Amino acid sequence: CLCVGHLLQAHAKLQRSTLRLGRDTRRSAEWQYVGKFGFAIGQGTYEARLKETVPGSLPSSLQLEVYIDEDWPHVETMTEVCRKKERSRRTRDIAIGSEAGEWGPPAKGSIAQNVRPHVWYFAISDCRGTLKNGTYGLDFEIEFKQDGGSHFSVELQWATSANLLTLLGCSAFLWSFCRRSRSFLQRTGSLHPVIWSLGGVVILQYLAQCLHTGHLAIYRSDGQGSRGMELLSEVLFVLCQVIQSSLLVTIGMGYTLLQAKLHHTGLVLPICGLVALVHVLLVILDKAQSEASHRFTDHDGSTGWIFFGLRLALYAWFLRAANGTARQGGLKLQAFIAKFRLAASLYFLAYPGTFLVMLLFAPYLREPVMESGLMVAQVISNIWLASLFLDRGAYFEASSLSASPLPGGGTPTFFKQE
Repeated sequence: CLCVGHLLQAHAKLQRSTLRLGRDTRRSAEWQYVGKFGFAIGQGTYEARLKETVPGSLPSSLQLEVYIDEDWPHVETMTEVCRKKERSRRTRDIAIGSEAGEWGPPAKGSIAQNVRPHVWYFAISDCRGTLKNGTYGLDFEIEFKQDGGSHFSVELQWATSANLLTLLGCSAFLWSFCRRSRSFLQRTGSLHPVIWSLGGVVILQYLAQCLHTGHLAIYRSDGQGSRGMELLSEVLFVLCQVIQSSLLVTIGMGYTLLQAKLHHTGLVLPICGLVALVHVLLVILDKAQSEASHRFTDHDGSTGWIFFGLRLALYAWFLRAANGTARQGGLKLQAFIAKFRLAASLYFLAYPGTFLVMLLFAPYLREPVMESGLMVAQVISNIWLASLFLDRGAYFEASSLSASPLPGGGTPTFFKQE
C-alpha cells in the first residue's frame, strides 16, 4: 500500500511557544530560539507577536532576530548569546502587548531569495538589557507564508499532492487486496492467518492515511492541524511496520513452511509485542518534544537512531531464523528461503539504508528523501506479500496455505517432506 505519506511532518505555518527571558541572580536568559521555516525561491513573509503569560509591567519591546541556514551552525556554537546578533541577517523590534492578556502589534518582515531555497531561523533576544529584575514568561506566535501564500515549509511543499496520490494508491490496493482475498476464500474455503495478518496491516495503514489526510485538511485551514489525529496516524503506521516485520520473522522461523501451528515459533509474539510497545512509546515521546532547530523530520536525532538500531536487530533476528529453517529442509526449501530472504532483506534494510542516505542531503531535502524511500519499500513489500500469499505459486503449494477445510481438500506437503 502506498500508505507512508502520512509520515510527512506538518511543520505548522502558525507556531506558538512559551518563552522565559530576562535575568535573575541564578541565571541569564537573554536569547532564545523560537522557530524555523524553509522559504522557497521568491519573496516570503513572516509575522510575529508577543504577550505576557502573567499580566505585569514589562518593557515595551524585545528583538526578533533572523538567521540564514548558512550561518546557523556557527550561531549555535557561540557561547556569548548577545554576540549571536552579529550573524543575524535581519533584526526587528517586537512589542509586548500593553494590556493584560493582549497580543502586541505584529513584527512583520519578508525574505526574498532567487538562487535556491534556504531555511531561516528565528530567535527572541533581550540583549539591550530591558528585562533587569527577573525572568518573565512570554507567549510567542509566528506565522510564515511562501511567495504565493502557501503555508508549507519548502521541504513540505509537495505534501498535499503526495498525500493525495498516496490516498488514491491506498484505496486502489485495498480494493485489489479485498477482491483477491475473496477469490482465495471462494477457492479454498478459508483465509489463512498470514492473509488475515497482512489484511490487518493494509487496513491499519489505510486508517492511518485517512487520519493524516484529515490532519492535513485541518492544517490547511488553521495552520496547526490536529495533534491527536497526527499522533494516532503515526502510531498506527509504526504498528503496521512491526506487524509486517513480525510476519516475516515468523515465516522465516518456519511457520507455514515446517509447521502449521503458530505456537511452535516460541517467544516471537511476546517479543514482537514488546518491540511494538517501544516503537509506540518512541513516537509519543517524539511528538511530546518541542520544536527544535536541528529537527526537520520525525527521524532526526536520537529517535531516528533508535529506530535504526531496532530495525537492524529485527533483521538480524530474521536472518538467524531463516538460516535455521533452511538447514532443516532439502534443496527446494533452501532455494525458496534464499529468494524469500533476499526480498525480506530489502524491506528490513529499507529504513536503515534510507536513513543513512537522508543524512547526506541538505536539511530541507531530508523529508522528501526519507518518505520517498520508505514509500517505495512499503509498496514493493505489500505487493510482494500479497502475491506470495494469494497466488498459487511454490509457496502456496508447499505451505499450510494449501490446506483446505472443504471435504476432499488438500493437505500441505511442507518443504521438509521432500
